[in-house]
Amino acid sequence: MKKAFLPALLIGTAMMSATVAYADGSLFDRMGGAPVVTKVVDQLLDLSMNDPRTKRSFQKINLKRLREKLNEQICALSNGPCQYSGDSMKDVHGGLDITDAEFNGLVEHLTIALNANGVGLREKNELLKLLAPMKRDVVTK
Repeated sequence: MKKAFLPALLIGTAMMSATVAYADGSLFDRMGGAPVVTKVVDQLLDLSMNDPRTKRSFQKINLKRLREKLNEQICALSNGPCQYSGDSMKDVHGGLDITDAEFNGLVEHLTIALNANGVGLREKNELLKLLAPMKRDVVTK
């Protein structure tokens, strides 16, 4: 019995160490890295562009550039290996007359996409907290 106990203890300790290291990693890594962020952005845009509450905001946009910049922005905000190279939120959204309802719909879609892609509650809340201050630069009407 003692022979079986030591390997089990070592394996258990190694697994706990790996879990702690993972939990303490960057938000980007804890969310699942680039593959998950890309899926979240794709689903977010799909939902937002097809929802009557939010689709007006996405008319006449360069969808390829938007996907690229959203991926960059989430990666950079979550301490991933990216640098956001887009314009300020105020410049990007100026003149678009985004309403509270449109913004809230986008947040709802983001939450759905994060849930659908297995992002944990802690990570989801951290990301939303990082994005929340942008509301003042996005909502203009």
